[in-house]
Amino acid sequence: TEAPDVLLILGCRVRGNEPEETLTMRIEAAAEYLKKNQNIIANACGGIVHDDQTKSEAQAISEGLVKRGVEIERIILEDKSTTTQENFRNAMEIIDKMEDKKLKVAMLSSEFHLLRASLLAKKCGLTVTTVPAPSPKKQRVKNYARELVCFAEFLKK
Repeated sequence: TEAPDVLLILGCRVRGNEPEETLTMRIEAAAEYLKKNQNIIANACGGIVHDDQTKSEAQAISEGLVKRGVEIERIILEDKSTTTQENFRNAMEIIDKMEDKKLKVAMLSSEFHLLRASLLAKKCGLTVTTVPAPSPKKQRVKNYARELVCFAEFLKK
């Protein structure tokens, strides 16, 4: 497969100004991917979702990528969204404003989130390839259980 032009990095919980472990693992996977694929632009996604946040998920992702050697010029922020669906809608607006309308898009998220996120992307009119990030082992049962509930809600709509 051809490399994508844009990598959407889906946000996750930030407490205060610190990303939680799940988001840190996404940042690490994204940094590794972006270092291997130097021509890809990163689109860090996620706003301020919780009352205890002092920075957006996108800002936390951006700072984490820069700390891991990704050039700031390669990072675009989508820092308004509070849901995965909003991530895609807002990211699409940003991508549509970029010069090449035929951009190939990949999405990076935790492995437990990829199926539902892919379906949401398709529902928003976005065709994406997926890049999995690992998630903390101690939270996997809870995360997959939450995804099942969210997935059931998604299917009802």
